[in-house]
Amino acid sequence: MAEWTKYNGWTNYPTWRISLEIFDDIDTDYWEDLLVDNPTAYELGEHFRDYTEELLDTSNDLAESYALAFIDSVNWSEIAQGTIDTYRENYCCDNCNERLEDTGVHFCSDKCKTEYNMLADHDKG
Repeated sequence: MAEWTKYNGWTNYPTWRISLEIFDDIDTDYWEDLLVDNPTAYELGEHFRDYTEELLDTSNDLAESYALAFIDSVNWSEIAQGTIDTYRENYCCDNCNERLEDTGVHFCSDKCKTEYNMLADHDKG
């Protein structure tokens, strides 16, 4: 069995490659129905795995078996967590993670903005 090690900041080469070639420019709107339910990285990762397996469905059994063996080493939770983080950064309140109706704003209310700023200004320790 191949020993995969860290690669370009990812868990391993298969995780980096699948992330880059399938999920790098992912449109979070495509996954929005799942993302609004606040899935765990594991749950979303399972959806990503199923999605990728569907892409690999070919009439060539040998090629498909090699591809499935390759994706067996992918850290799906790592890819999913990156997608969750991107979604929250672009579509959710910076304070409470509520879905924002307007794009270009960072807070769902003045209360959240005030809370966020108070916590950001507070000395840690």
